Amino acid sequence: MPRPQQPPHLVPRNPTTRLGLTMQKLRIVNGWTGKQAAEAFGCSPSHISRVEQGSKPSRELVQFYDDTFEAEGLLLSLFEVAALAPEQERRRVGGRRPTPQRAIPGDASTFLGDTIPHGSLMEPGQVFEKVWRVRNSGTVGWQGRKLERQGPLTGPGLITTQRFVDVPDAQPGETVKIMAQLKAPTYDCTSIAYFKMVGADGALCFPDAYQLGLDVLVRVEGQRPVRGESD
Repeated sequence: MPRPQQPPHLVPRNPTTRLGLTMQKLRIVNGWTGKQAAEAFGCSPSHISRVEQGSKPSRELVQFYDDTFEAEGLLLSLFEVAALAPEQERRRVGGRRPTPQRAIPGDASTFLGDTIPHGSLMEPGQVFEKVWRVRNSGTVGWQGRKLERQGPLTGPGLITTQRFVDVPDAQPGETVKIMAQLKAPTYDCTSIAYFKMVGADGALCFPDAYQLGLDVLVRVEGQRPVRGESD
């Protein structure tokens, strides 16, 4: 599922690489060089470069980026996804082979719009519905397809979802609405969840493009303090 303005090589599947790329984007947008980030955090520029290229960062470095570049918890959310992904994948496959990937000639999708804009404000634990509008812009009909949540289904600071969301059948040229029920994290943070389309046989659709797929990003505020903390 695409947001076509994002080139495939800029939206990697690997959660740790995705985290590093997002850290790099935030640094550049804020006008910092890698050397400046390294000096401010207290590490070498080469370490910053390795992390931004996909090496596993420390929680302290992620927290530094999140605070310095005002990510409002987004980087910490991605960090949790990266940390929990191996265990989640082990549980999901249950000893079986991972979901196969198979490109189908002529299969394509175009993102048209969605509800719940990025950064929408939610209360802790709020249940909400997300709707994406997409067009079957290829020459292959869609039958029995689903969106599959990428990474953990729930966890600290993560949006909670089901593993699969039904995709209405669509012939080439038709537009469909895909509706998902989600639950916001239970404490103040910014969180994002990603989905990819799979076929009726479980094979990943568009394996060589649209790698990040469809997403939902919300900001949670309204956490009640523990009794005694605000006295």
